[in-house]
Amino acid sequence: MSGSDLDFSDLDMKGLRQRWLTAFGNRPPARASRDLLELGVCWHSQSRKFGGLDRTTRERIAELVADLQARRKPGSTPRRAALNPGVTLVREWGGRTFQVQVLEKGFLYDHKVWGSLSEIAREITSARWNGPKFFGLRQTQKEAVR
Repeated sequence: MSGSDLDFSDLDMKGLRQRWLTAFGNRPPARASRDLLELGVCWHSQSRKFGGLDRTTRERIAELVADLQARRKPGSTPRRAALNPGVTLVREWGGRTFQVQVLEKGFLYDHKVWGSLSEIAREITSARWNGPKFFGLRQTQKEAVR
């Protein structure tokens, strides 16, 4: 991407709206200011080059959108509780009971500190699992819709 890709000085509002349409695949808000259009197109270009929002931020935005679509106050849907250090997670799998202790940084399982619940779930099952889901910390999509 050249520096000229982000130079809007030669574009009128119609041209800037076209750049938005090309970048996002939909028309910009009808009353969007020039500054907003420029910022939006620049953000899109930068996110394509350097990566977009992290997973946690995307999930939070999806939660807020779901609240708005359901005509609830944004942020009113209870979020998953954070895991406090000292909490013990228990999961039965294959006829055995597994316990994982939440640490300040990481998780203690089988006398070893692990970086994520997904790593532990993979160790237990020999398959790729979403760790929080494996340990019952995430709702399934069907449960979330109810």
